[in-house]
Amino acid sequence: MPGARIVLGNNSLAKYPDGGGHWTWFLQIALGLVDLGHDVQVLESLLSSGDEPEDRRRIEIFFNRMEQYGLRERCALLLYSKTLDVQEIEAAQEFGKSRTEILELIRDADLLWNLACSVREPMLSRFKRRVLIDVDPGHLQISALTWEMDIGAHQALLSVGRKLHDPDCGVPTLGFKWQTFSPFVYLPMWDAKPDPGIAAPFSSVTHWTWEELPFEGRLISVSKRSAYLRYAELPKRAGRRFDLAAYIIAEDQTGDRELLEANGWTVLDPRRVVATPEDYREFIARSRAEIQCPKPAYRELKTGWFSDRSACYLASGRPVLAEETGFREFLPIGEGLLSFSNMEEALAGVAEIDANYARHSRAARQIAEQHLDSRRWLPAMLAASGL
Repeated sequence: MPGARIVLGNNSLAKYPDGGGHWTWFLQIALGLVDLGHDVQVLESLLSSGDEPEDRRRIEIFFNRMEQYGLRERCALLLYSKTLDVQEIEAAQEFGKSRTEILELIRDADLLWNLACSVREPMLSRFKRRVLIDVDPGHLQISALTWEMDIGAHQALLSVGRKLHDPDCGVPTLGFKWQTFSPFVYLPMWDAKPDPGIAAPFSSVTHWTWEELPFEGRLISVSKRSAYLRYAELPKRAGRRFDLAAYIIAEDQTGDRELLEANGWTVLDPRRVVATPEDYREFIARSRAEIQCPKPAYRELKTGWFSDRSACYLASGRPVLAEETGFREFLPIGEGLLSFSNMEEALAGVAEIDANYARHSRAARQIAEQHLDSRRWLPAMLAASGL
């Protein structure tokens, strides 16, 4: 449906101004839809920090960055009280557009893409067609067993968990039909970069948290911390450089930083090295390949999840070495993208990429072009959304 008015409902950009990778994920959706000829509008929600100058700083960064990518005039932001429990436009302070303009935008929208349950009731029901975009399969559905997330208020549900509904996938589907898609790249943002050389690191960017969720009588980890600690010895055993941009606070008493560094990891502060989308692209370009360790929930539940970050590495001509979640059923494995399930397979993947880098680099870009192009996936997602 060319020229559809699509509202992207989100609540994670303004509060996370130094998340260059997260911003890149969002920008590729918005720019990809604009490139297809759609009238894209962004409705961002921000819960007040309780510090008015800090709120203003975040709002200013949000609009300035959107202007940099030609999206400012498409944006509205609603600032909610720190104590607000119900999302309602009348209780918010508006920026970028007037309240009347925002209400007209909602009324005239052909479609709301509700990113990660950002738009909640009663605001959600103001949109005539509502589609949930799930990028955290397993985590979202297990959380919904305990907390009300308004999932049933949507007319369609889309997830990057490519194996949802497969017999061997352990994610609870909650009685709903989930349609699936792959993370994608907006290729005009990415050029295949030349080989940075053998001294360049395998790298990744990750949050460093401890979350676990109760599920079917056990606790299941949704923590990248536990994912990477499983492979703490990888750099030492591989005998090469590995960089991990992970915010491990100076006051951390777990010894995680010391453990990683003792095993050859260079631990970087993501607020310094990937704070903006431009920094994020440069960080990937300086890397030789990605080492991707998914949340244990993705692996244990066989979700078929694949990282949007890994897609960006591939688009830059950077091979990806990723722990298996079931994605090999949907993406070509062996050249450009290698999977592993244990330490020995990871070590073999590192050696293979370094030994045949030119071949893997070319194949990486080809995977992005042939399997992860936004021009392939966005139309499919719109069709699944009912347009």
